[in-house]
Amino acid sequence: MPLYIGVDGASDGWMAVLYDGDGYHGSKLYTDEEGGLESLWKEHGDEAEHVLVDVPIGLREDSAEPRPCDDEARDALGHPRSSSVFAVPIRDAVYEDSYEKGKRIQENRTDGSIGAQTWNITDNIEELDTFLLETAPEAQDCVREAHPEVCFWALNDEESMNYSKTGQPAAAFWERVDVLEKVDEKVLDDIRDVGTDVDADVGNDDIVDAFALALTASPLTGELQWLGGEEDPEELPMEMVYASSP
Repeated sequence: MPLYIGVDGASDGWMAVLYDGDGYHGSKLYTDEEGGLESLWKEHGDEAEHVLVDVPIGLREDSAEPRPCDDEARDALGHPRSSSVFAVPIRDAVYEDSYEKGKRIQENRTDGSIGAQTWNITDNIEELDTFLLETAPEAQDCVREAHPEVCFWALNDEESMNYSKTGQPAAAFWERVDVLEKVDEKVLDDIRDVGTDVDADVGNDDIVDAFALALTASPLTGELQWLGGEEDPEELPMEMVYASSP
């Protein structure tokens, strides 16, 4: 049976939530020590129909010009949720081993820089970029970028979330759960089980975001649509996928 997988980067690795044609299938944290994305692919690649990952796919190499999908996502989300769409560094900056080096490359080759918050996710960007270009290029057929806030926007009749995950975390959690329950009425029980079973540094945000991506990928929502659509110099798509509530 095909699997529909949502993947969110967490402190200890990659939080994956899986659905199949019957509904929720399971979840697992794929830690960096255990192989991260490569381990997930070895375990489920043969069954995966869609794998949606909350990490940029498709990188510029000599320009700080925003990717079209980022601009379109910010326009769709509006203020203040648009701030959740970070500027994406160029490829060589992502592969540097320190913030200072990466920032220097970004500033030398483009008219932009790298913020500290963005730098915190560059390890994930590098791992996914390497995975798609070198480790498992066959995964390019089903691994696609998705942004949780865009997914919530689409599942909420194209209305952005009101509450900030950082400023109002309790209200933000329940607001997003309410949106997911419109798609899968049993989702809260599954979120609770994941939160109590995962023995690692995984936050509620990581879990709820992974569920949003998995449900977006699953047959419980409409056909996948996307923002953007350009390709980067390595022919990886620069796009964000989403789906509407049925």
